Amino acid sequence: MKRTQQQTRKMKEQGLLFSEDSLLPEKLPQIQELQPSSNLSAVFDECHNYIYANEGMLKDKIFHEMVKLLIIKLHDEKSAKQFVDFGVTTSEYKAIVANKPDEFILRLSKLFTSIKNHYRGFFTDDALKLKPLTLAYIVGKLQYISLSKTSGDIKGEAFQTFVNRHQRGDRGEFFTPHPIVRLAVEMIDPKLNDKIIDPACGSGGFLIQAINHARQNNPKLDTASFVQKSITGIEFNPDVALSAMIRLVFEGGTGSEIICTNALIEDEKLNDSFDIVLTNPPFGNKGKVEDQKILESYLLARKWNKSASNGGEVSRTVLAGQSPDILFIEKSIKLLRAGGRMAIILPDGLLQNISNRHIRYWLRSQAKILGVISIPQEAFVPYGTGIKTSLLVVQKLPANNDSCFMAQIKKMGYDVKGQPIYKRNDSGIIARTKSGLPIVDDDIDDISKSFRLFVNGEFEQSNDCVYTVNNDLLNSRLDAEHYLPNDQKLLAHLKSIGARPLGEIADILSDSDNFRLASDSEIKYIAISDVDYRTMQVVAQQVIKAHEAPSRATYRVHSGDIITAVSGASTGSPRQATALITEDEDGAICSNGFSVLRNIHGVEPLFLLAYMRTDHFLRQVKRYMTGHAIPTISVDDLSQVLVPIPPQTEQQRIAQNIAEIQAMSKVALKAVEKIVNEMSLLLGEVA
Repeated sequence: MKRTQQQTRKMKEQGLLFSEDSLLPEKLPQIQELQPSSNLSAVFDECHNYIYANEGMLKDKIFHEMVKLLIIKLHDEKSAKQFVDFGVTTSEYKAIVANKPDEFILRLSKLFTSIKNHYRGFFTDDALKLKPLTLAYIVGKLQYISLSKTSGDIKGEAFQTFVNRHQRGDRGEFFTPHPIVRLAVEMIDPKLNDKIIDPACGSGGFLIQAINHARQNNPKLDTASFVQKSITGIEFNPDVALSAMIRLVFEGGTGSEIICTNALIEDEKLNDSFDIVLTNPPFGNKGKVEDQKILESYLLARKWNKSASNGGEVSRTVLAGQSPDILFIEKSIKLLRAGGRMAIILPDGLLQNISNRHIRYWLRSQAKILGVISIPQEAFVPYGTGIKTSLLVVQKLPANNDSCFMAQIKKMGYDVKGQPIYKRNDSGIIARTKSGLPIVDDDIDDISKSFRLFVNGEFEQSNDCVYTVNNDLLNSRLDAEHYLPNDQKLLAHLKSIGARPLGEIADILSDSDNFRLASDSEIKYIAISDVDYRTMQVVAQQVIKAHEAPSRATYRVHSGDIITAVSGASTGSPRQATALITEDEDGAICSNGFSVLRNIHGVEPLFLLAYMRTDHFLRQVKRYMTGHAIPTISVDDLSQVLVPIPPQTEQQRIAQNIAEIQAMSKVALKAVEKIVNEMSLLLGEVA
């Protein structure tokens, strides 16, 4: 390919900035001259900085070009030739700068072609994309280093640092925060004979941590043998699979441990073959799998008919599309042998939403739930998403555990920008290890240790951060927040005093009003913001034409009804909007952000209103809520909230107090309105 004058000029400028000819050999190095590196991270940093300064590439492109060169380098080292091909001489460097034909690019291109043929399916590029002078610089930096002889710890640390640097932010779709990876592996606790797979392995984070775990627990471990016998990863994206492959090669693998394919395509040879699955499947707004050939292989890709007795019954109808994370749940179970274990990161919607109830039902028909760890919503923010997730640990049947371990991570060890947060002593000084390293402030070790105690039958501590739940208490939900010990104690107390479900003492309106048929008529509309949560009254109404009403305008309310907010950030908190409908609001239309309680019986309405402001009520509401962007409690769940029924005299006393307070509040509001009107008249006269 001919170089333009502009390219030649830029190349010469680059050469002046990085003059290497005095440091390069007269002839290519011999294989025996290559030496292990003691500071590979620094070399990688220098290479990155040079590419960044001279190529104008985005960081993900830099990453993949470096990965390609490292694979070429490793492949060249394993050849039996006397001299390396992955090298550059003084004369070749000068030829590049002078824009003369050179052997260097031809030799490197042949190496790349050989690599592509050896690792078919991993390379999407036909050629190396770095400029000749940049290639010469990188090769010059690496040519005397033996990656094969460099210790696994040094290679692993260097590449982990390199991966972290290039996979933050815009590469978050296949990056799992290291604290979560570490926790998953420690909870699963892989043994030397376990066969481990990640069917959505990304750049190999879980697999590398599993190798580190095995090495830490077995000081004499033959790492290369362990990797080659025990580790498998599947990744659909060739560029990402390439980075996973080289990480395993650095650990002594052959490269064949990573399979570049779509793991969701049925491959019965892999089913029932693994003891452990560790994975963070793609989820979020990534689109659905629509290939019918793939979907036909999955029960969770079919329509499920509702059933009163369980999570539903599967039909023969295959859906037009299904979210990949749902399919990966079923795929992962298929990969496991009987008794095998899985740690999988899932969005909380799969663990709590009623629309996904059949998924949880199917999972529990195939496996026992060993643990659920709630991950804070901000955990993935530095890596590109704010979706609330949990770590789910299960064991494929048969399994004999009679309880489930649950925990909430409160401290991740970093902030929303990904910057580390360290422990501090009482004086505010950063705590350090004996070697002087700062100690990261996270919950990971504590949760991991508690889980090991749980597995060994020695766990006794129980609080709202770490606790266990008997399997017979698990209902259709699997999110840890639904089973907080203090909430369980509250429910037990309410049941012991004869509390009744809300649905037994009031009708909860479900039918919308047809007020829009009279489009030109005026209506009174009540939004959530029109309710004063402190006095439990409607303090404002909007008078609008029916055809101008917002889409949320749904229910017609009548005097004696109680409305309470069932969606939004304040629901389940002391600011939850709840109000008694009076004659002033009779006939108004309220938002569907409310539920409407009607025909209240067996309890004084104003006592019920007061109870709905208490922590006893609000904690139950919060427990039932689903969703994190717009938290919501369903009508069915609201009907299950327990309401105590004290003696009638007590109810009447509280009701009378509420009536007096609300009457005074109305008088106060009218007095304020009168003053405002007087001020308006006064200001109008001045004007």
